[in-house]
Amino acid sequence: MYDLQGDVALPPRLLLPSNVHSLINRLDQEYLSYLNPLYPPDPSLWTQARCDRFNSDVDQLLLLLQVELGANFVIIDQQKRHAEDPALGEFLVANPNQKPMP
Repeated sequence: MYDLQGDVALPPRLLLPSNVHSLINRLDQEYLSYLNPLYPPDPSLWTQARCDRFNSDVDQLLLLLQVELGANFVIIDQQKRHAEDPALGEFLVANPNQKPMP
C-alpha cells in the first residue's frame, strides 16, 4: 500500500517474485487499451488475436500465483476472458480513422 507521495505506507503481506509483479504490471497497462480510446462505449479495437494473447497471459499469471502461493491459498478466477467484439468489423468500415489493435 502506498501513500499519496508514492512511498510504501504498508509493506505487502505476501512477497511475490519480480517476474510475477512484472506480468501483473504489464497486464494492467495492456488492459488500459481495451476500451475504445476515442469513445469507450464504441466497440473495443482489440482483435481476436490480441484477446487470445491477453487471455493466455492471464492464465499464465494464475498459474504463477498458484505455484507461488501453494496449497494454503485458493485462487478464485473471475477474470472475464475477452473476445473480439462482433461489431468491430462493421465499426471499422464505418470509422476508417480507427485501426484495430492486432
